[in-house]
Amino acid sequence: TKLILLDSLLQEIMAARLSASAVDFAVVAAKIPAAQKHAFLALRGKVEGHLRIVNSLPGALPAIDFAAYGKVTVPGMVDTFQTKYAALAIPYPTDQGALGAIDAQAVEQKAAAAAFCAGSAARIADIKTELAKWEAMQPVEEMNREEALDAGLIGTTLIGIPHPEVPSFWPHEETWEAYVERLQATEDEEH
Repeated sequence: TKLILLDSLLQEIMAARLSASAVDFAVVAAKIPAAQKHAFLALRGKVEGHLRIVNSLPGALPAIDFAAYGKVTVPGMVDTFQTKYAALAIPYPTDQGALGAIDAQAVEQKAAAAAFCAGSAARIADIKTELAKWEAMQPVEEMNREEALDAGLIGTTLIGIPHPEVPSFWPHEETWEAYVERLQATEDEEH
């Protein structure tokens, strides 16, 4: 009968204590990528193992029969221990403001995510207008150079010429002015 009484007492004490983890593992498991499932299961096993160990401990300090220590010859030692043991109170650990900081960070991140979504929606709208322009354009295979230049497919910068702002002839080794001078010099020699 003592065992049944002790068991019922422990069950009452255990019911008053925290009996579940603060983390909802079902919700977290839905968000974990497949590549990290094993690490998540290992973490869940550690948390549940710790919870089992904590719940296996009694909720209150065990009672000590200080009358059985009457044989101690040091005067006042047992009484000192008894008063200190009765005054012993181990506080339940608190979150020390960590949950409030996490909630504040969640609000901040939610605002940042909303701003990012709004910016992304604006970029998507710009990209859709650009896509509509490209879809309405004549196929590139059917364009001539003027139509490609008007459509912006060909740049206005000449490629392959060392100084495009200075006109020259192929092989672009001399400027127009140098070519004219050389041409005039050759004409004078022929006359």
